[in-house]
Amino acid sequence: MVLFPGYCARAGLACLLMVLVWPALAETEACGYVSAPAKPPLSEDLYPADIRRIDGEDLPKRALNRYRLPVGRHAIAIQERVADTPRGYTKLRKLGNKAVPLVYKIIEVEVQANTNHQISARLYPDRISAKAPNDFWDPVVWRSVEENCS
Repeated sequence: MVLFPGYCARAGLACLLMVLVWPALAETEACGYVSAPAKPPLSEDLYPADIRRIDGEDLPKRALNRYRLPVGRHAIAIQERVADTPRGYTKLRKLGNKAVPLVYKIIEVEVQANTNHQISARLYPDRISAKAPNDFWDPVVWRSVEENCS
């Protein structure tokens, strides 16, 4: 015996809508991270970097240098810190690189859900030149690891 005949139909419709709409809601809330670890593998000529801007917005400095972002393409401005490590400082000086103004370089990152994209500065010793003082490095995503983002 059904006490509320229209209630079952409405409840069924509500459940059906929830099943259809819920994945779309979850997708719009999906997120991932970009980070710049303090100790990337120097053996691969990877050096520390700082994330300074995301999508044109300046960022406050964070101890972890890690930022939560929605899934999708983002422009990340990176500042190299090659000379902050003894090995990097020595390499730059041996190759004749003088102190140059710090510049930001942009890397486009396709942020994926539940993923931490780790960014560093890759040193190119053969590109050190007085004519192009900032060509000795480029920002790279050197590792993407699964990390729950909630």
